[in-house]
Amino acid sequence: MPSEKEFSELLAKADEKVSTFEAAVKSAKARLDKVNAKYAANYLDAAATAHLLISKTIKNGPTAYGLVGVLTTLDDLSLDAANGNVFLLAGDQGQTTPEVFALSAAGTSCNDIAELIFHATMRLIAAEETALNKLLHVR
Repeated sequence: MPSEKEFSELLAKADEKVSTFEAAVKSAKARLDKVNAKYAANYLDAAATAHLLISKTIKNGPTAYGLVGVLTTLDDLSLDAANGNVFLLAGDQGQTTPEVFALSAAGTSCNDIAELIFHATMRLIAAEETALNKLLHVR
């Protein structure tokens, strides 16, 4: 079973990755706004939600429910980064820019930390299910 310390470290790292994503979106905001003003705003709102969910999970302790919320939000950020890159590349006729590289790296980082949190979450769920099954099958 993963320890609270392991989850705290993973969640702290996830919060850093979300901050990196925010910085990349802010850097690309002017160019994204030329495509559609709602994209950067939505991406930044999703990042704020991720910070909130991560903070609550750190404060209240890891639960399967809370961790799935964090994972889903990190997945959304990764997808937002990919979509943002498509918009940026289309606007520049396929030319890469520093904003494209930054957004791409931020999306990959969100995906990578989500994978680590996913594996720890699955170990937590397996341990909880094992304990619950033992408790329910004791006669």
